[in-house]
Amino acid sequence: MDEKKVAIITGASSGVGWAVARRAARQGWRVVVAARRAARLTDLVRRIQADGGQALAVTADLSDPTDQARLLAAAIAAYGRLDVLVNNAGLPLERDFADSDPTDLRRQWDVNVTALVTLTRLALPHLEATGGVVINIGSVVGRVAVPGWGNYSATKVAVAGLTDALRRELALRGVRVCLVEPGPIATEFYQRSGGSNNPAPRFAVPAPVAAQAIVRLFTHPQRRITIPAWISPWLTLVEWLARLAPPLADAILMARQRQATAAKRET
Repeated sequence: MDEKKVAIITGASSGVGWAVARRAARQGWRVVVAARRAARLTDLVRRIQADGGQALAVTADLSDPTDQARLLAAAIAAYGRLDVLVNNAGLPLERDFADSDPTDLRRQWDVNVTALVTLTRLALPHLEATGGVVINIGSVVGRVAVPGWGNYSATKVAVAGLTDALRRELALRGVRVCLVEPGPIATEFYQRSGGSNNPAPRFAVPAPVAAQAIVRLFTHPQRRITIPAWISPWLTLVEWLARLAPPLADAILMARQRQATAAKRET
């Protein structure tokens, strides 16, 4: 690209955020990576620079408005512009809803929803100036809620609704807004949500593959993409089944939860 553009990527210390940052940097983007784990961000920046890319790390708790403001200020001070904001930071929980502490449930909303809202609002003037793109990372469980992911699913429903509204509103300001619905991605997310006995499914998509689809949105925004793409028709089928035959849909979705509960009791 003739003029190197700038992307902020939150939740970049691992998984999809890490992979998106590396791929974007390889394609010539200057990236500002944010997360709470400073050592992981330092390692990420080192790897990007070793590949000849440009990157800035900002250690931040995205649920803290002060940290959000510091992140934006650092990006503009370093690079002078902002073209893409990837709202990737997300918090799973290690326990089912009934076993979760109310404080943890509230924090999940703070990180997954409120932080996305307020950071996007802070970044908006800079994105308007460049005709930029907002990419919100939702989830397939934002379309089909499953047992064991109740509060997380609700936060992703909120992200999907917000993304739809902002896409229509901000188009008038020249800012494109995209929703990404990841399905099973081979990252540490599963361990964070269920411990070491909760590995990613065998058919999970590698994080670099997911990153390829997400980085493409930087220059070719779409309303919504699902990763992997093949899972989208199945989601649509379950959505229709839930409307036409709710008891059957419930029975199918609850069967997996019964298996997971039984496995936990055996360990």
